Amino acid sequence: MNQKDSVAVICEYNPFHFGHKHQIDILKNEFDTVVCILSGNIVQRGSVAIADKYLRAEAALKSGANLVAELPVPWCCSSARDFAAAGVHIAKALGVKYLAFGAEDGMDVLEKISLFAEGDEFEGIFKSISEQSKSLSYPQIFTQAVNRHLGGIYAEAVKKPNNILALEYIKALKGSGILPFAVKRSPNFESSSQIRTKASSGAMLAMLPEESKKVFGREEKILFPRDEKRLDSFFVGRLRQLTQSDFESNKLYALPADLASKILHAAQKHSRVCDIVSACTDKTYTAARIRRAVNTLVFGITAKSVNAPPPYTLILAADEKGRKILKNARKNEIAEIINKPARALDASEKTKRAYSFAKRIEDILCLAEPVPTPADTPKNPIIIGEN
Repeated sequence: MNQKDSVAVICEYNPFHFGHKHQIDILKNEFDTVVCILSGNIVQRGSVAIADKYLRAEAALKSGANLVAELPVPWCCSSARDFAAAGVHIAKALGVKYLAFGAEDGMDVLEKISLFAEGDEFEGIFKSISEQSKSLSYPQIFTQAVNRHLGGIYAEAVKKPNNILALEYIKALKGSGILPFAVKRSPNFESSSQIRTKASSGAMLAMLPEESKKVFGREEKILFPRDEKRLDSFFVGRLRQLTQSDFESNKLYALPADLASKILHAAQKHSRVCDIVSACTDKTYTAARIRRAVNTLVFGITAKSVNAPPPYTLILAADEKGRKILKNARKNEIAEIINKPARALDASEKTKRAYSFAKRIEDILCLAEPVPTPADTPKNPIIIGEN
């Protein structure tokens, strides 16, 4: 690699913590420019982000990132495979040379698993296990297949959360011209999920690095932290309105009929989304899969929309180096780069439709804020060092 190269990291920063700062510091030592491709206002596991995307982008920029671009709805709340593919698509549009990701194991282990998953033997082994144990989820079948072919060490590796996404990134990078760069995850830092369990915003802020603490603390009890329980009435009310025909006729994303029926049935009994998710979680469907399915039902996310790559990315934050990346990226036609929300009106019809769909959803999600932001509140990217 060359010190002048740029590297992208697909991220959520939910919120931006010491582990994220550690990763950016490592990348700054290896690369000239760090580009963050940040999830919109729903994260990959299907939950509402704890803070607006612009706040999370500002925390990243002030903690060392050079450019923050959005991975928009609905791709940011899709399966690991589709999430990774969409993120890589945007990374390619931005012209980066490397994609960095956290992992519990090294590239040697990950590459061996990836080669097996793409090989001829995998499909037969996977099919055999799934036919023998029809109640197993995809991750469980995948783990058993890896164990059968590669052994226990590799099977343990695919159970680790960061490795699961890392394997999808490696797969998505094939043929992209972008090289993988694994950063060993350190166990010394509290995770985002551990931070979000804290009972108060003050306790959360105390666990964040200084610049991140300043950004989120500035909006404490106004925009931070979001609490998705405030959306329970909307989500459950919408689910109770739906019928079997609503999801059968619309070819919704990643939504088998049995799962849709389970969710709609649970919505008639429960008034909180967390209880609906708990009631539907079993050996076949994980809690994250169910949360994503709830989003699919409530917002009408179609398979067609997710299966196509994102036609645009919205710039959320940039410094001088980041703006240089943008200047070069505008020469390609892989995805449209929107500098400001108002500029979406000048985009192609495909981008305008996708942006409008995401905007309608995010106008609802802001109701999870302590003081909900009006839907027409103007937002612009955070720019550092602009003349």
